[in-house]
Amino acid sequence: MGESLPPFILLFMKIGILLPQSKQYPSLDRDFMRGMKLNDLDVKFFIESIGIGADEKIIIEKMQKLSLQEDISIFIGFLGHRNIQSVYDYASNHNLFLLATDMGSTLPYALPKKQGVYINSFGIAESSYHLGAYFASQNYKNIATSSSYYDSGYGINQAIEMALYQNDSQFSGHYITPLNPRENEADCMQETLAPLKPDAIFAFHSGIYAEEHASYLTKNKLTQDYPFYFTSFSISDKIKEENREALKNTMIVSSWSDSLRSKKNLSFVEKHKAIFHQAPNIFGLLGYETGMILENLLKDNDSIPSLEQLIDKMEEALEGPRGKIQFHPETNRTSFDNYIFKITDDGIQIETVLKNDGQFIQNIMSDQRPQSMGGWHNAYLCH
Repeated sequence: MGESLPPFILLFMKIGILLPQSKQYPSLDRDFMRGMKLNDLDVKFFIESIGIGADEKIIIEKMQKLSLQEDISIFIGFLGHRNIQSVYDYASNHNLFLLATDMGSTLPYALPKKQGVYINSFGIAESSYHLGAYFASQNYKNIATSSSYYDSGYGINQAIEMALYQNDSQFSGHYITPLNPRENEADCMQETLAPLKPDAIFAFHSGIYAEEHASYLTKNKLTQDYPFYFTSFSISDKIKEENREALKNTMIVSSWSDSLRSKKNLSFVEKHKAIFHQAPNIFGLLGYETGMILENLLKDNDSIPSLEQLIDKMEEALEGPRGKIQFHPETNRTSFDNYIFKITDDGIQIETVLKNDGQFIQNIMSDQRPQSMGGWHNAYLCH
């Protein structure tokens, strides 16, 4: 008979994975996992669905199941925002380690850090805030927005509004495409925005709403008259190809693009293309960053690290595709510089770097939650 392993030695590490579903972006979960697996992790994943991320009770139940049934103490979650404090509380109160990813489409009001809970965000609302500060630095005083009934239901608009008002700038008006667009929607957009004579127009859309919006711009040619700035999900390769002239010389604000030329990003993109035969998207990026963090946490360990060991490891900074992956000790959150990318005939190029010290989100986390917090309950893009 062969020798058995000591009881504290595992054949593999067990990791709990909590993933949402999206009809608008049906490959979200797959792309996230692909990115994570690029790190060649020697672990076994136990995956649970959390639906559209709108029900914290489902998330907690899945964590409870995996922790009790499989003795899992390390969790990865692609989470939303609704009542997320309850999820963080559950993990912390039960000595579970939770590394959460989110799109950062809402502002984390009154969400103090919790022991063993860390958030790596794509930071869409944070990007919007820094874009607003950039507008003010360029002496843009009147900013218009263009969005959809869906995308306007998150914190993206609120974030840029805060930056504008802090810098004596203001909105000149808003245009929101209704749920059922009118036959002359392109004309309606022009009739709403053109009279405002804005210094710039900030457009934020996703999925089919982004495709519709780009088609309107091709028809009404507003991009020829006003500077346009988009969020990442407003523009896809398909949208750029189908609306080439309308989008030429427009801008995208984001913390990442697959065209970034840093050594770490080039390595990530090339590896993803070699294995999956396509460039990575944002979901793949977030999965890859998560995998990098997980790999660093588990290296040189033959047994499950204690929560204290994991917390100590989380103080280490890693170099990733977006730059330094480091969790701020006051927030347990990452923060990354943002870029303003320009769409050109030759692709996407960096126009401006927007430095980010993480102070905006730190301030939001210590602020009181507004009395009225409207908007959608589901995690952004999960519908």
